[in-house]
Amino acid sequence: MPEFRIVVASDIAACAATVPLQEATWSGDVVVPPQLMLAVAHNGGFVALGYGAEDPEPAGFVFGFIGIYDYHFRHHSHMLAVREPYRGSGLAQALKEAQRDHCLDQGIETVAWTMDPLEARNARFNFGKLGAFTRTYHRDFYGAMPDKLNQGLPSDRIYVEWPIGHDRTYKRLRGDDVPPSLEDAEREGVGYLLRADGDRPGPAGATGSASHLLVEIPHAFQDLKAHDPTMALRWRIAAREALERAFGEGYAAVEFLRSADGRGAYLLVPQPRAGTESP
Repeated sequence: MPEFRIVVASDIAACAATVPLQEATWSGDVVVPPQLMLAVAHNGGFVALGYGAEDPEPAGFVFGFIGIYDYHFRHHSHMLAVREPYRGSGLAQALKEAQRDHCLDQGIETVAWTMDPLEARNARFNFGKLGAFTRTYHRDFYGAMPDKLNQGLPSDRIYVEWPIGHDRTYKRLRGDDVPPSLEDAEREGVGYLLRADGDRPGPAGATGSASHLLVEIPHAFQDLKAHDPTMALRWRIAAREALERAFGEGYAAVEFLRSADGRGAYLLVPQPRAGTESP
């Protein structure tokens, strides 16, 4: 992994430096004001900028704040953005590791955030690289969003939980624990709750109390949305129905598996009993 310089923001200039990154990633419609970021950073939250070698402009940033969930403190990671030349470089992981260290120093052991369940690149990072999981689905969580990534579709989100104190998380970050391939799961006979039929979602399957299930999503959702918005909406509804049903029946998504030809699917397993922290 290349070396990056991570700078924790502590003044208004550092927080203001996130604004161009926010505008480039989403748009001016969803910018978090730097004054608010600064107030959060000085009250237990976290803002950090990432820089590449010999690059004076920030290449990425992460922003989060303390929250309470199920009567326990946890850190909500609200924003993570990386400039296009640095995507896939390891900078996003370096920013998340800095955020993890900040939270562990506070005695917080869970970081959480929302993500679009149809974004395969984000799923690969959150589940495959970080070792996160999800068991909660929110319909149209943010309402209508006019930014370039979200406009035109309901803003459905899954609530991603990252148990930063677990051994599995450390192993994932070191690359010692690699998820299996989608072909491996298929060879083991894992069934699909939702599977693609070409570019479109296929008929919904049944859980049948299976020990493992797969929910496939498009390999490039933004491209699909750009050339076929109607099909993108069909995927939104199909994935919503599959994941809501599975979560309602006691499953959690714990992996995102990829195949050699680019297909991708969530791997679901039964959730732990109430009172435990992760599947």
